[in-house]
Amino acid sequence: MDSTLWIPLIVAASSLPAFLAGRAFARDRKRLATLMRLVGMAILAGAVGLAWAGGDPSRTLAVTIAVAVAVNGLGLFVLWDVLRRRRGKGRG
Repeated sequence: MDSTLWIPLIVAASSLPAFLAGRAFARDRKRLATLMRLVGMAILAGAVGLAWAGGDPSRTLAVTIAVAVAVNGLGLFVLWDVLRRRRGKGRG
């Protein structure tokens, strides 16, 4: 196996906890489950992007920034959902 694919494979494997959390929340917190699945998909897209970058520093930087923005943006929505739920305004 090409040595440039190890990092994308590790990144892809790191998306598994987000998918598992999405499955765990699927019954009673549908919005949070959807957000966690989107986080997992963003991480998988980042892994594909890193594989596409193939070690090129400028492409790798672009993919890394895009994934950081996407995952952190979705993380803010997760936080917002949790805080809404604590205040009793969230529906699920």
